[in-house]
Amino acid sequence: MNLLDLRTILFTNLITNCLCVSVLGFLWIQNRKRFKGLFYWVADYCFQAGALFMIFLRGIIPDWISLVLPNMLVITGAFLGYAGLERFVGKQSRQIHNYVLLIIFTCLQIHFVFIAPNLSARKLITSTGVLILCAQCVWLMTYRVSPGMRRMALGTGLVFGGFCLVSLIRIAVIVSSPQSDNDFFKSDLYDLLMISCYEMLLILLSYSLTLMVNGRLIREIHTQEEKFSKAFHSSPYSITLTRLADGHFLEINDGFLKIMGYRYDEVIGKTTVDLKLWENDENRKCVIDELSRNQKVRDAEYRFRKKTGETFIGLFSAETIMIDDSPWVLSVIVDISLRKDAEREREKLIGELKDALSEVKQLSGLLPICSYCKKIRDDKGYWNQIEAYIAEYSEAEFSHGICKECAEKHFPGMNLYDA
Repeated sequence: MNLLDLRTILFTNLITNCLCVSVLGFLWIQNRKRFKGLFYWVADYCFQAGALFMIFLRGIIPDWISLVLPNMLVITGAFLGYAGLERFVGKQSRQIHNYVLLIIFTCLQIHFVFIAPNLSARKLITSTGVLILCAQCVWLMTYRVSPGMRRMALGTGLVFGGFCLVSLIRIAVIVSSPQSDNDFFKSDLYDLLMISCYEMLLILLSYSLTLMVNGRLIREIHTQEEKFSKAFHSSPYSITLTRLADGHFLEINDGFLKIMGYRYDEVIGKTTVDLKLWENDENRKCVIDELSRNQKVRDAEYRFRKKTGETFIGLFSAETIMIDDSPWVLSVIVDISLRKDAEREREKLIGELKDALSEVKQLSGLLPICSYCKKIRDDKGYWNQIEAYIAEYSEAEFSHGICKECAEKHFPGMNLYDA
């Protein structure tokens, strides 16, 4: 194969790598706040594309750039891809052994470029590095990953298994028939086939990574749907999903049926106006206007009507959501009638306590009392017997008797007290 053919293959691989970078870049932009590790995949593909570009320019740019740096980028990119996979599946580990691998790999590449130039040795080292890192990826995707993610990670693990297989074949070919010429563009047919296989596997890898991300997205959507459904239907409060434009009911929960007294088939397909749900229609219009402006209403008190015609005070909260490009309202109504009754009872009790406290304060103040007859003067200037005054300004009652001293003074010799 001539020089033009090999450069054409490299150029084609470079174009496909750039397309893969674009795909993974969009994947990262869309999901970077949702999943970890995606940026490492983008960096991996950027490094692989950079390595191809430098090899393509070999003979135009300095040798240390076109010989040492491309191989370093290939291995470093593979390492970043592995680190990204660990973060994506939540199985991060210490990477000391891989850092040591990168250092050893770099030293060997420098040795076989500048000290003892040997193209076959460089190919062997690169293939061995790729094999070690891809084997770790296979182990991660098929064994270390959690059982719940193992199925969606299997495809990616198989692609990395393909990388391991191609690397083993390339190592075997290099060992059995090392290249005597140090000119990379004079590589034999087997080596060129291996390069093409690597590129096809990179394309498959980008596809499998995309499928894996989409698999996690679908699983999370199902999980969120299940969580929402359970929260929606198990809530004791009234929860409804209605169309903002006309109040058409799309879904209701058991709490709504229990509070309002309807059956499911009596509500679905109807509107809030049909059911006369709002006691005051002006309140409904105000809520629609508020939702149209601010997309939410929080803890507003309105009166609602049950199927029987009985009204109650409800604490209303709502928020608009988009379904098929149309605004719908997810609303919650909490029946607070008992709480309101309790508040009124509490306010009544507080008022009674204040009145009682006020009377107690009147009796605890300075009372003008006659020094002789012991009558008390009230705030109107009248003099009252002490019993009458205390009975009027407190809840005390009196019973009359005679003390021992008075009995001896007024009834001498009768021993009334002892009796």
